[in-house]
Amino acid sequence: MKNNKIKSLLFDFDGTVADTSSDMIKSLNILLNEEGFSTIDEKFGKNFISKGAMALIENSLKGYQIDVDRRKDLLNRFLDIYKENLFLNTYVYEGLEEVLDFLYINGIKWGIVTNKSSYFVNTIIDKIKFKIPPQCVVAGDTLNIKKPSPKPLLHAAKLLNCEPEKCLYIGDDQRDVEAGKAAGMKTIVSSYGFILPSDNIKKWGANYIIKEPIDILKIIADIND
Repeated sequence: MKNNKIKSLLFDFDGTVADTSSDMIKSLNILLNEEGFSTIDEKFGKNFISKGAMALIENSLKGYQIDVDRRKDLLNRFLDIYKENLFLNTYVYEGLEEVLDFLYINGIKWGIVTNKSSYFVNTIIDKIKFKIPPQCVVAGDTLNIKKPSPKPLLHAAKLLNCEPEKCLYIGDDQRDVEAGKAAGMKTIVSSYGFILPSDNIKKWGANYIIKEPIDILKIIADIND
């Protein structure tokens, strides 16, 4: 019998559990219109969502000279707008609910570890109404440090009463892999998420790369059988 069977599966949120791009980019374009800047298309914006709201704003304003204080003001305004557009077109990736059913049947816990702030991620989770809700949510403001630090992941493992080496962490950003490896967890890259065309995800050093959520089932079977 294997000693390190997977007992818990931890997910990043944006680009891994849910496609939040439409609502985030709509909110950003409202802001850009308000401020007299050029708007962006969804394809461009998707490249930066996993980097965080500030990165999304900054990459949308390349070519403009904007100081640090002004950027902070724009971020705060963006977050206010996003609150009003939080769950218009956001959806859970196809196949994820089937994965969650499998986890439940097999006694495997699941949770979310994201740099998204708790208000936004918890509000979206409430609106999704998962049949099997996450057993822990560690958001960007849960601790005083975010990924790529391993601390949020280790905190989640503790909440689930699970040894880190028995956790799988899945995300769509290099810092997800860095955090997972530093926490002593096996890592998966969700290549269906918000990844830059220039990103060479094979070089991130994850244990696995998947094309769709349902691929998780084979990975768990390979590890646990």
